[in-house]
Amino acid sequence: MVLEHPGIHVLTEEYHDCICGIDSDCERVIYNLEKMLDVIMAGDSTLSREDAYEHFSFNIKDCMPKEVSPIYYIPCEP
Repeated sequence: MVLEHPGIHVLTEEYHDCICGIDSDCERVIYNLEKMLDVIMAGDSTLSREDAYEHFSFNIKDCMPKEVSPIYYIPCEP
């Protein structure tokens, strides 16, 4: 399981359902950004999607050094 892999840095439990994998070197967790924004918005129903992204950018994405920071995956429509 991803959360038990040694050396992997994971975000708090509320984002565990947003995990969609790990990188090929088994060093970084990959999170689905759209699901993360849904979690943020569920925690504060007054936030727009843009506000949720701003919260993500300042309070999650920029809080860890890039070398150990998770990868944030943005799903694309075909």
